[in-house]
Amino acid sequence: MFEVNKKLFNIGKNSKTSKEKTFGTKVKPDAKSWQEENRERISKFLSKAKENYNGIILPDINYEEGRYLYLALKEAGEAVNETGFMDMLASTEPPLLERFVHNQFLVCPHHKSSFLVNVRMFCPKCDSICVQRLHLFEHKSCGYLAEKSRFSEDNSQLKCPSCDKVVKNPQKEMRVPAAWYFCSDCGEKFDDATIRLYCKEYDHDFSISEAMTVTIYGYSVASSERFQFDYLKLKNDVVKTLSEFELAVEENYLVKGKSGNDHIIDVYATNKKGQSVFILINNSESNSVDSRIVQVLDTMPNTAILAGYPAISEKTKSVASKYNATVIASQNVQEILSEIKKIVSQKMNLGVTAAR
Repeated sequence: MFEVNKKLFNIGKNSKTSKEKTFGTKVKPDAKSWQEENRERISKFLSKAKENYNGIILPDINYEEGRYLYLALKEAGEAVNETGFMDMLASTEPPLLERFVHNQFLVCPHHKSSFLVNVRMFCPKCDSICVQRLHLFEHKSCGYLAEKSRFSEDNSQLKCPSCDKVVKNPQKEMRVPAAWYFCSDCGEKFDDATIRLYCKEYDHDFSISEAMTVTIYGYSVASSERFQFDYLKLKNDVVKTLSEFELAVEENYLVKGKSGNDHIIDVYATNKKGQSVFILINNSESNSVDSRIVQVLDTMPNTAILAGYPAISEKTKSVASKYNATVIASQNVQEILSEIKKIVSQKMNLGVTAAR
Protein backbone atom coordinates (compact mmCIF):
# COMPACT_ATOMS: atom_id res chain seq x y z
CA MET A 1 0.00 0.00 0.00
CA PHE A 2 1.13 3.49 -0.70
CA GLU A 3 1.91 5.70 2.28
CA VAL A 4 0.30 9.09 1.93
CA ASN A 5 2.70 11.99 2.39
CA LYS A 6 0.74 14.35 4.63
CA LYS A 7 3.19 17.18 4.07
CA LEU A 8 2.60 16.98 0.33
CA PHE A 9 -1.12 17.66 0.78
CA ASN A 10 -0.55 20.08 3.68
CA ILE A 11 -2.75 18.05 6.01
CA GLY A 12 -2.24 18.25 9.75
CA LYS A 13 -3.24 20.08 12.87
CA ASN A 14 -1.33 23.23 11.89
CA SER A 15 -2.76 23.42 8.39
CA LYS A 16 -5.65 25.64 7.21
CA THR A 17 -8.30 24.60 4.76
CA SER A 18 -9.05 26.74 1.70
CA LYS A 19 -12.35 27.73 3.31
CA GLU A 20 -10.55 29.03 6.37
CA LYS A 21 -8.19 31.04 4.19
CA THR A 22 -10.99 32.53 2.13
CA PHE A 23 -13.17 33.52 5.06
CA GLY A 24 -10.48 34.45 7.53
CA THR A 25 -10.52 37.74 9.44
CA LYS A 26 -9.82 40.69 7.18
CA VAL A 27 -7.43 43.22 8.63
CA LYS A 28 -8.72 46.77 8.39
CA PRO A 29 -6.17 49.05 6.69
CA ASP A 30 -4.67 51.73 8.89
CA ALA A 31 -5.32 55.41 8.25
CA LYS A 32 -1.97 55.94 6.56
CA SER A 33 -2.36 53.19 3.96
CA TRP A 34 -5.99 54.18 3.40
CA GLN A 35 -4.88 57.76 2.82
CA GLU A 36 -2.35 56.63 0.21
CA GLU A 37 -4.93 54.52 -1.63
CA ASN A 38 -7.48 57.36 -1.72
CA ARG A 39 -5.15 60.31 -2.22
CA GLU A 40 -6.91 61.64 -5.33
CA ARG A 41 -10.42 61.42 -3.84
CA ILE A 42 -9.26 63.02 -0.61
CA SER A 43 -7.59 65.90 -2.42
CA LYS A 44 -10.71 66.60 -4.49
CA PHE A 45 -12.99 66.38 -1.46
CA LEU A 46 -10.91 68.76 0.68
CA SER A 47 -10.59 71.21 -2.20
CA LYS A 48 -14.36 71.28 -2.75
CA ALA A 49 -15.00 71.53 1.00
CA LYS A 50 -12.82 74.63 1.19
CA GLU A 51 -14.18 76.17 -2.00
CA ASN A 52 -17.91 75.52 -1.59
CA TYR A 53 -18.37 75.11 2.16
CA ASN A 54 -15.72 77.45 3.56
CA GLY A 55 -14.03 74.43 5.12
CA ILE A 56 -16.95 73.54 7.40
CA ILE A 57 -19.15 70.53 6.62
CA LEU A 58 -22.51 70.45 8.37
CA PRO A 59 -25.38 68.01 7.87
CA ASP A 60 -28.84 68.78 6.54
CA ILE A 61 -31.14 67.50 9.30
CA ASN A 62 -34.65 66.25 8.56
CA TYR A 63 -36.37 66.15 11.95
CA GLU A 64 -39.56 64.57 10.62
CA GLU A 65 -37.80 61.63 9.00
CA GLY A 66 -35.13 61.33 11.68
CA ARG A 67 -32.16 61.49 9.34
CA TYR A 68 -29.29 63.77 8.46
CA LEU A 69 -27.27 63.97 5.26
CA TYR A 70 -23.83 65.34 4.48
CA LEU A 71 -24.31 66.61 0.93
CA ALA A 72 -20.62 67.51 0.66
CA LEU A 73 -19.83 63.79 0.50
CA LYS A 74 -21.09 63.76 -3.10
CA GLU A 75 -17.78 65.41 -3.99
CA ALA A 76 -16.00 62.20 -2.97
CA GLY A 77 -18.55 59.84 -4.49
CA GLU A 78 -19.58 58.71 -1.01
CA ALA A 79 -23.06 57.99 0.34
CA VAL A 80 -24.39 61.20 1.90
CA ASN A 81 -25.75 59.34 4.94
CA GLU A 82 -22.45 57.70 5.92
CA THR A 83 -19.66 59.42 7.84
CA GLY A 84 -17.00 56.71 7.50
CA PHE A 85 -15.04 58.63 4.86
CA MET A 86 -14.87 61.80 6.98
CA ASP A 87 -14.15 59.82 10.15
CA MET A 88 -11.12 58.30 8.42
CA LEU A 89 -9.95 61.79 7.43
CA ALA A 90 -10.26 62.79 11.08
CA SER A 91 -8.13 59.82 12.17
CA THR A 92 -5.12 60.45 9.91
CA GLU A 93 -1.89 61.75 11.39
CA PRO A 94 -1.98 64.70 11.29
CA PRO A 95 -5.79 64.82 10.93
CA LEU A 96 -7.14 66.26 7.69
CA LEU A 97 -10.56 66.92 9.24
CA GLU A 98 -11.52 67.95 12.75
CA ARG A 99 -14.75 66.48 14.12
CA PHE A 100 -16.95 68.46 16.52
CA VAL A 101 -20.43 68.13 18.04
CA HIS A 102 -22.82 70.09 15.83
CA ASN A 103 -26.08 69.15 17.57
CA GLN A 104 -27.24 66.88 20.35
CA PHE A 105 -30.82 66.18 21.39
CA LEU A 106 -33.11 63.64 23.00
CA VAL A 107 -35.30 61.27 20.97
CA CYS A 108 -37.95 58.66 21.68
CA PRO A 109 -36.32 55.35 22.74
CA HIS A 110 -38.96 53.33 20.87
CA HIS A 111 -39.38 55.39 17.69
CA LYS A 112 -36.01 56.60 16.47
CA SER A 113 -37.31 57.22 12.97
CA SER A 114 -38.24 60.77 13.96
CA PHE A 115 -36.53 63.58 15.84
CA LEU A 116 -39.83 65.36 16.54
CA VAL A 117 -39.94 65.52 20.33
CA ASN A 118 -41.59 68.18 22.50
CA VAL A 119 -41.35 68.94 26.21
CA ARG A 120 -44.67 68.82 28.09
CA MET A 121 -45.60 69.81 31.65
CA PHE A 122 -48.00 67.73 33.75
CA CYS A 123 -49.81 68.37 36.99
CA PRO A 124 -48.22 66.18 39.71
CA LYS A 125 -51.65 65.67 41.30
CA CYS A 126 -54.06 64.81 38.44
CA ASP A 127 -51.57 64.29 35.58
CA SER A 128 -53.29 66.91 33.40
CA ILE A 129 -51.38 68.88 30.77
CA CYS A 130 -53.51 71.98 31.40
CA VAL A 131 -50.68 73.59 33.33
CA GLN A 132 -49.67 77.21 33.20
CA ARG A 133 -46.88 79.10 34.87
CA LEU A 134 -47.84 81.98 37.15
CA HIS A 135 -45.64 84.83 38.32
CA LEU A 136 -45.95 86.73 41.57
CA PHE A 137 -45.72 90.47 40.93
CA GLU A 138 -44.74 93.06 43.52
CA HIS A 139 -45.56 96.74 43.12
CA LYS A 140 -42.43 98.34 44.56
CA SER A 141 -44.00 101.67 45.56
CA CYS A 142 -46.67 100.15 47.84
CA GLY A 143 -45.39 96.60 48.37
CA TYR A 144 -48.55 94.91 47.04
CA LEU A 145 -48.00 91.25 46.06
CA ALA A 146 -50.28 89.35 43.69
CA GLU A 147 -50.49 87.44 40.44
CA LYS A 148 -50.40 89.46 37.24
CA SER A 149 -54.11 88.84 36.64
CA ARG A 150 -54.90 90.87 39.78
CA PHE A 151 -53.35 93.97 38.23
CA SER A 152 -56.09 95.43 36.03
CA GLU A 153 -55.16 96.82 32.63
CA ASP A 154 -56.02 100.40 31.78
CA ASN A 155 -55.25 101.37 28.17
CA SER A 156 -52.71 98.53 27.90
CA GLN A 157 -51.04 99.64 31.16
CA LEU A 158 -51.08 97.74 34.44
CA LYS A 159 -52.90 99.29 37.39
CA CYS A 160 -52.20 98.35 40.99
CA PRO A 161 -55.43 97.35 42.81
CA SER A 162 -53.93 98.34 46.16
CA CYS A 163 -52.75 101.92 45.61
CA ASP A 164 -54.73 102.48 42.39
CA LYS A 165 -51.66 103.81 40.57
CA VAL A 166 -50.96 103.10 36.90
CA VAL A 167 -47.73 101.20 36.33
CA LYS A 168 -46.10 103.18 33.53
CA ASN A 169 -42.78 101.33 33.47
CA PRO A 170 -43.20 97.70 34.64
CA GLN A 171 -39.48 96.95 34.40
CA LYS A 172 -38.65 99.66 36.92
CA GLU A 173 -41.81 99.72 39.04
CA MET A 174 -42.48 95.99 39.34
CA ARG A 175 -40.54 93.03 40.71
CA VAL A 176 -41.07 89.29 40.17
CA PRO A 177 -40.01 87.62 43.43
CA ALA A 178 -41.46 84.16 42.74
CA ALA A 179 -43.22 81.86 40.28
CA TRP A 180 -45.26 78.68 40.50
CA TYR A 181 -47.56 76.50 38.41
CA PHE A 182 -51.34 76.21 38.30
CA CYS A 183 -53.47 73.32 37.00
CA SER A 184 -56.71 74.59 35.49
CA ASP A 185 -58.27 71.10 35.68
CA CYS A 186 -57.95 70.37 39.40
CA GLY A 187 -57.08 73.87 40.65
CA GLU A 188 -53.86 72.71 42.31
CA LYS A 189 -50.92 75.11 42.69
CA PHE A 190 -47.43 73.68 42.92
CA ASP A 191 -43.78 74.72 42.72
CA ASP A 192 -42.55 72.11 40.23
CA ALA A 193 -44.41 70.56 37.32
CA THR A 194 -43.78 67.02 36.15
CA ILE A 195 -41.75 67.14 32.95
CA ARG A 196 -42.11 64.51 30.24
CA LEU A 197 -41.08 64.29 26.61
CA TYR A 198 -43.69 63.82 23.90
CA CYS A 199 -43.13 61.74 20.76
CA LYS A 200 -45.08 63.70 18.15
CA GLU A 201 -44.95 61.03 15.47
CA TYR A 202 -46.49 58.24 17.56
CA ASP A 203 -48.41 60.34 20.12
CA HIS A 204 -47.07 59.13 23.45
CA ASP A 205 -45.01 60.42 26.38
CA PHE A 206 -41.79 59.15 27.89
CA SER A 207 -39.56 60.29 30.72
CA ILE A 208 -36.25 62.06 30.32
CA SER A 209 -34.47 59.08 31.88
CA GLU A 210 -35.89 56.85 29.13
CA ALA A 211 -34.86 59.15 26.29
CA MET A 212 -31.99 58.33 23.97
CA THR A 213 -29.39 60.89 22.97
CA VAL A 214 -28.59 61.57 19.33
CA THR A 215 -25.27 63.25 18.66
CA ILE A 216 -24.72 64.76 15.23
CA TYR A 217 -21.23 65.79 14.23
CA GLY A 218 -19.87 68.49 12.02
CA TYR A 219 -16.48 68.39 10.33
CA SER A 220 -14.06 71.17 9.57
CA VAL A 221 -11.00 71.11 7.38
CA ALA A 222 -7.98 71.03 9.68
CA SER A 223 -6.33 74.41 10.22
CA SER A 224 -3.22 73.22 8.40
CA GLU A 225 -5.35 72.47 5.32
CA ARG A 226 -7.77 75.39 5.47
CA PHE A 227 -7.50 78.70 3.70
CA GLN A 228 -9.32 81.89 4.65
CA PHE A 229 -12.62 82.85 3.11
CA ASP A 230 -11.83 83.91 -0.48
CA TYR A 231 -12.90 87.53 -0.18
CA LEU A 232 -11.49 88.69 -3.52
CA LYS A 233 -13.02 85.85 -5.52
CA LEU A 234 -16.44 86.39 -4.00
CA LYS A 235 -16.23 90.14 -4.59
CA ASN A 236 -15.33 89.62 -8.25
CA ASP A 237 -18.18 87.14 -8.65
CA VAL A 238 -20.60 89.60 -7.03
CA VAL A 239 -19.58 92.30 -9.52
CA LYS A 240 -20.21 89.87 -12.39
CA THR A 241 -23.59 88.92 -10.92
CA LEU A 242 -24.73 92.53 -10.53
CA SER A 243 -23.58 93.31 -14.06
CA GLU A 244 -26.47 91.15 -15.26
CA PHE A 245 -28.77 93.94 -14.08
CA GLU A 246 -28.98 97.46 -15.47
CA LEU A 247 -26.88 98.82 -12.62
CA ALA A 248 -23.81 101.00 -12.38
CA VAL A 249 -21.39 98.89 -10.34
CA GLU A 250 -18.24 100.02 -8.52
CA GLU A 251 -15.81 98.29 -6.17
CA ASN A 252 -14.34 99.76 -2.96
CA TYR A 253 -16.66 102.74 -3.16
CA LEU A 254 -16.17 105.50 -0.57
CA VAL A 255 -19.35 106.76 1.12
CA LYS A 256 -19.56 109.47 3.78
CA GLY A 257 -21.98 108.59 6.54
CA LYS A 258 -24.32 110.81 8.54
CA SER A 259 -21.73 110.82 11.31
CA GLY A 260 -19.14 112.33 8.97
CA ASN A 261 -17.13 109.10 8.91
CA ASP A 262 -16.04 107.56 5.62
CA HIS A 263 -17.05 103.98 4.83
CA ILE A 264 -15.59 101.74 2.13
CA ILE A 265 -18.31 99.67 0.45
CA ASP A 266 -17.01 96.46 -1.12
CA VAL A 267 -19.47 96.54 -4.01
CA TYR A 268 -21.67 99.58 -4.65
CA ALA A 269 -24.40 99.64 -7.28
CA THR A 270 -27.10 102.10 -8.32
CA ASN A 271 -29.96 101.98 -10.80
CA LYS A 272 -31.34 104.74 -13.03
CA LYS A 273 -33.74 105.84 -10.28
CA GLY A 274 -30.84 106.53 -7.93
CA GLN A 275 -31.60 103.56 -5.68
CA SER A 276 -28.46 102.07 -4.16
CA VAL A 277 -27.41 98.62 -3.04
CA PHE A 278 -24.42 97.96 -0.79
CA ILE A 279 -22.74 94.55 -0.74
CA LEU A 280 -20.58 94.20 2.38
CA ILE A 281 -18.40 91.09 2.36
CA ASN A 282 -16.68 89.50 5.34
CA ASN A 283 -12.94 89.83 4.79
CA SER A 284 -11.47 89.10 8.24
CA GLU A 285 -12.27 87.48 11.58
CA SER A 286 -12.38 90.92 13.23
CA ASN A 287 -14.85 92.23 10.66
CA SER A 288 -17.98 91.40 12.64
CA VAL A 289 -21.57 91.61 11.46
CA ASP A 290 -22.25 94.24 14.12
CA SER A 291 -19.62 96.58 12.69
CA ARG A 292 -21.15 96.15 9.24
CA ILE A 293 -24.63 96.94 10.59
CA VAL A 294 -23.19 100.16 12.03
CA GLN A 295 -21.98 101.05 8.53
CA VAL A 296 -25.45 100.43 7.13
CA LEU A 297 -27.06 102.52 9.88
CA ASP A 298 -24.68 105.41 9.19
CA THR A 299 -25.08 105.34 5.39
CA MET A 300 -28.74 104.24 5.00
CA PRO A 301 -28.65 102.57 1.55
CA ASN A 302 -31.88 101.44 -0.12
CA THR A 303 -30.67 97.84 0.07
CA ALA A 304 -27.77 96.34 2.02
CA ILE A 305 -26.52 92.76 1.84
CA LEU A 306 -23.98 91.29 4.26
CA ALA A 307 -22.30 88.17 2.89
CA GLY A 308 -19.56 85.73 3.80
CA TYR A 309 -20.49 85.05 7.42
CA PRO A 310 -20.76 81.28 8.08
CA ALA A 311 -22.93 81.46 11.22
CA ILE A 312 -25.34 84.23 12.21
CA SER A 313 -27.79 84.24 15.11
CA GLU A 314 -31.48 84.86 14.49
CA LYS A 315 -31.26 87.90 16.75
CA THR A 316 -28.55 89.45 14.58
CA LYS A 317 -30.59 88.75 11.45
CA SER A 318 -33.58 90.44 13.07
CA VAL A 319 -31.55 93.52 14.02
CA ALA A 320 -30.12 93.75 10.50
CA SER A 321 -33.57 93.52 8.89
CA LYS A 322 -34.74 96.56 10.87
CA TYR A 323 -32.21 98.62 8.94
CA ASN A 324 -33.14 97.14 5.56
CA ALA A 325 -30.11 94.85 5.61
CA THR A 326 -30.07 91.16 4.73
CA VAL A 327 -27.45 88.77 6.11
CA ILE A 328 -26.60 85.78 3.93
CA ALA A 329 -25.28 83.11 6.29
CA SER A 330 -24.15 80.52 3.78
CA GLN A 331 -20.97 78.53 3.32
CA ASN A 332 -21.56 77.92 -0.36
CA VAL A 333 -20.25 80.58 -2.75
CA GLN A 334 -22.77 79.76 -5.46
CA GLU A 335 -25.59 79.93 -2.94
CA ILE A 336 -24.40 83.37 -1.80
CA LEU A 337 -24.42 84.65 -5.39
CA SER A 338 -27.85 83.17 -6.02
CA GLU A 339 -29.25 84.86 -2.90
CA ILE A 340 -27.70 88.22 -3.84
CA LYS A 341 -29.27 87.96 -7.28
CA LYS A 342 -32.67 87.18 -5.79
CA ILE A 343 -32.54 89.94 -3.16
CA VAL A 344 -31.40 92.64 -5.58
CA SER A 345 -34.08 91.64 -8.08
CA GLN A 346 -36.84 91.78 -5.45
CA LYS A 347 -35.71 94.83 -3.48
CA MET A 348 -34.96 97.01 -6.50
CA ASN A 349 -37.66 95.56 -8.74
CA LEU A 350 -35.19 94.80 -11.50
CA GLY A 351 -35.10 92.41 -14.39
CA VAL A 352 -32.07 90.51 -15.59
CA THR A 353 -30.63 91.53 -18.93
CA ALA A 354 -29.11 89.04 -21.27
CA ALA A 355 -25.38 88.68 -20.78
CA ARG A 356 -23.37 90.06 -23.65
